[in-house]
Amino acid sequence: MIRARYLSSTPFSHRQERATTKLALTYLCPTPYAVKVAFTVGAIRASIVPEEFTKQIRAVTLIPHPWGEGVINTHLVKHWEIPHSDSAWKYPATHLSPTVIFREFVYFEGGVDVYFPVEAREWLLPALPYVNCFGKQGGFFSLQSVEEAEVPEATMHIAASDMKKDATWDKVSNFGGVTAKPRDTNAWLSVRAKLISAGNTHKYYRFDQPDQ
Repeated sequence: MIRARYLSSTPFSHRQERATTKLALTYLCPTPYAVKVAFTVGAIRASIVPEEFTKQIRAVTLIPHPWGEGVINTHLVKHWEIPHSDSAWKYPATHLSPTVIFREFVYFEGGVDVYFPVEAREWLLPALPYVNCFGKQGGFFSLQSVEEAEVPEATMHIAASDMKKDATWDKVSNFGGVTAKPRDTNAWLSVRAKLISAGNTHKYYRFDQPDQ
């Protein structure tokens, strides 16, 4: 497999898909679907036609995996949302109401690896340097290296999502107003990690080599 290694430069948060908006546990790294969307955005920045790129990336196996170490901290964050109460009709359509939400963030000493087949290297490589985030609240990353490597043997499996095999750019893109994204929810995020310590407000993980 080929490994694209991304270095984290800010806290990372990617809401688990079974979480509610106000109680958002985070994944330890982006899901396969989030990575494929990020790579497609990177392809656009590299002047690659997204319609054709989506047809290629929807069929390829991408394996995201955190590397290094990470501490998950809990936060209460001020959030603005559309009013959902019975009095919402009193406000203009553009009105947003303040609320406080629960969020988890991963503070990496390391970042995220993405593994993909050798045969996909030629057409994926131009997009990789242009990827700088994963997900809407996924933090910022920079490409550090691209090399051959073995996928770590997983010690935990978390329900996640991948891109459907019939996904098109029109359905993936947010610009067309399509809200039902082509996600295949029968996917897993498989991670090699060891919980080093935990408390009421944190969890400390070591990735890649949890036995060390």
